Amino acid sequence: MKAFRLDGQRALISGGSKGLGAAIASSFAEAGADIGLIGRDTDGLNRVKAVVESYGRHCCLIEADLGSVEGARRAGETALEFFPQWNVLVNNAGIARPAPILEISEADWQHTFAVNLHSALILSQHIVPQMISRGRGKVLNISSLGAFLGTPGLGAYAASKAAINQLTRTMAVEWGPANVQVNALCPTVILTELGHELWDSPAMQAARQAKESRIPLHRFAEPEEVARVALFLASAAADFIQGVCLPLDGGLLIAP
Repeated sequence: MKAFRLDGQRALISGGSKGLGAAIASSFAEAGADIGLIGRDTDGLNRVKAVVESYGRHCCLIEADLGSVEGARRAGETALEFFPQWNVLVNNAGIARPAPILEISEADWQHTFAVNLHSALILSQHIVPQMISRGRGKVLNISSLGAFLGTPGLGAYAASKAAINQLTRTMAVEWGPANVQVNALCPTVILTELGHELWDSPAMQAARQAKESRIPLHRFAEPEEVARVALFLASAAADFIQGVCLPLDGGLLIAP
């Protein structure tokens, strides 16, 4: 259906060199969008670029460290130098620094918030004004189911994702009158390359079995499943969805 297409649009995706960012880039390109990728991994960016171009779409690469204000600012400025108009912004870049609350270092706490929260703010401040001036745009913030749950050892990550959810709601209220839709996706464990590396290891099998047993679907999410929901929210089919922080959890939050 045309409502689910992105023909003639441009989508900027942070954390686009691998994992969920790569899956979203592929899904958007298949739906007709040209893509801008922000990331640090040159080889990974080029691999995703080849996938995007295999769909006949244009892809520009922006190498940047989103862990610093200056890096995020340069990424936003470079994106606008490539194209003055972007239709979709996906704030996907994220990191986790596992540690108990009483043991996490100040540096790891600050770096987690810099990448997971501050980069989304700074990129939005650069990209969204042109959406507002045109009266149309989409912002999708990639959050986590951890924003809703207390997860031992992931306090900094969970707190940053809870903050991105509240930022999403405020963005939605402020930018809604300009017809800019802002939503967040909150997935459970996604079996990206890193997800497989962690959860397929023999040492994690008991923990994985216990975690999956709490999910009514009894499995984790695949990157493509999350990417398809991202495509829906970026498309015209979701024009009346605003300020939603959508769990993609296989039913975990409603399970007894």
